[in-house]
Order: sequence, then structure tokens, then C-alpha cells
Amino acid sequence: MPKINTNVLSLSQFLLRSKSLSLYRDILRTLKKIPNQEHRTELKQWVREDFEQNGHQKDEEIIKYHLSRGRNFHEELITALSLAK
Repeated sequence: MPKINTNVLSLSQFLLRSKSLSLYRDILRTLKKIPNQEHRTELKQWVREDFEQNGHQKDEEIIKYHLSRGRNFHEELITALSLAK
């Protein structure tokens, strides 16, 4: 009898994972626009650590909260960059 894989994601988990990865990529693209290399590197490291620390989450409500928090950070970063020009 074949062994059943228990690591299969549900549809909602798959969609949340997809949204998380998309947000991560969007933030990294936006960070490339920061002119100061030191600040860019520091923020990139901070974002990566934040995503890695929360990568183990299985609770969908907690994941949604972190996605919302990440989107807010991304919007603030875009606003700050546009004001700095």
C-alpha cells in the first residue's frame, strides 16, 4: 500500500504560501531602489529574518496577520522612497 504524504498543503495554505512568496519578492524588488547600499543590505537581512522566523506557521489567521503586516511595510517603504526623490 502506498504511503500517504502528510506534508500536502490544502488549497488555502497553498494560496497563502503563494501570497507570502509574492510579497517577499515584491519587497526585495522595492529594496533594490534604496540608494544607500548599507541601508539596503540591513533591510534585506531584516526582511529575510522576519520571513524565516515565521515560515513555520501553520495557523492561517496568524499567516494572514503577518501578510497584512508585510503589505503595510511594503506600502510604507514605497511611500518613503517616493518622498525621498
